[in-house]
Amino acid sequence: MLPLLLISTLPAFTLLLVAPASYKPWKLVRELGLVALLLARELLRHSASAAAGAGRKEQQGARMPPSKAKTPAPALAEDDADALPVLDLPELALERVLEELSPASLAAMACVCAGLRDRCSMDGLWARHVRRKWGRVLGAAARREWEAELATRAAAATLPRPARRRGWADSLACAWPLSWIGRRWLKEDAAAAARSAPAPPADTVAAWYRALECGDFWFPAQVYNREDGHVGFLLSCYDAHLRYDRRTDTFTARYPPHGRKPAKEEEGVQWCRVRAAPLSTPAQDLHASGCLEDLRPGDHFEIQWRKNKDFPYGWWYGVVGHLEPCNANEHLCRCHEDDTIMLEFKHYAAGSRWRQTTVSRKDHREKGDETDGFYGGIRKLQTKDEISTWRRFWPVDVLS
Repeated sequence: MLPLLLISTLPAFTLLLVAPASYKPWKLVRELGLVALLLARELLRHSASAAAGAGRKEQQGARMPPSKAKTPAPALAEDDADALPVLDLPELALERVLEELSPASLAAMACVCAGLRDRCSMDGLWARHVRRKWGRVLGAAARREWEAELATRAAAATLPRPARRRGWADSLACAWPLSWIGRRWLKEDAAAAARSAPAPPADTVAAWYRALECGDFWFPAQVYNREDGHVGFLLSCYDAHLRYDRRTDTFTARYPPHGRKPAKEEEGVQWCRVRAAPLSTPAQDLHASGCLEDLRPGDHFEIQWRKNKDFPYGWWYGVVGHLEPCNANEHLCRCHEDDTIMLEFKHYAAGSRWRQTTVSRKDHREKGDETDGFYGGIRKLQTKDEISTWRRFWPVDVLS
């Protein structure tokens, strides 16, 4: 059979070599020659597969003793819910069982039948998984952006699509039962074909979890010590858009442009360096400080700072200090009664221009210049968890 195929495809191969591609009358000839080669390839591949399968069967028959034939189990139809004992459980018991499933098991269970697909796609089940895995890094802004993306997708779906010109090769790919021609000619997406489980409806929590897990959604959050601990960003936290990479269990962070500098991306961001934004204030806006009257020496805080007016704000960690006339005696200290607040950044050496700054308690506004940067709004840290998170990033050496 092989010599016959070689002889039959030799004219087609010759046509492909000699026929000019730009000359219209020869275009059809070249395409026919290509089809002949494709068909010959498919026949060779399937002939080799059939021969290999026959050889394996003969070897198995020679080596293995004859065994009693096993009757295959009947296939379960998609809507045959009565054949599933799990659906006979009481409603509360079934919900409890589904709550114990992992996201992967829950998605697999949804593929069993229509009844389980509806139960396994409930928002309540997937909301638990979203809170458990993503709750610490997702905020209200992430949910708003996801809803906005859904609205954009819905609007794009309603737009009329341009008609695709259907050629004779498309018809051949649809009629030919083998998949190789269709994949090569129509450029089928291999990643989409690999996902055997159907995607949940776009407006469900399950779809949101899937988009986060697969890295299909960039969500807003904040990153500690951006650019992998660059010395200029130690003990800071900046806004970014992040995408999850489940292969490495890390994030890719995309930071907005700074002045004339373009946007930057940082890969390999660990979970411990990501948090949901605690405030809804955009990175370009001044935060309205509501905690100034409550600040006392020893309180921990975050303050907005930016290099110049073109830069977005980042949040920087510090501690309220004592004013110069005060002797730091807790029984005699009256710093909390003064209109001026001393802010200290103790990871800088004493005498550094970044070590201290003062702000007004009653008339606080952005202060600074192009040399030392601009200080903005202040947020008092209320919990020990927030303080310990910041202290975890304390630099080994004091900065100058």
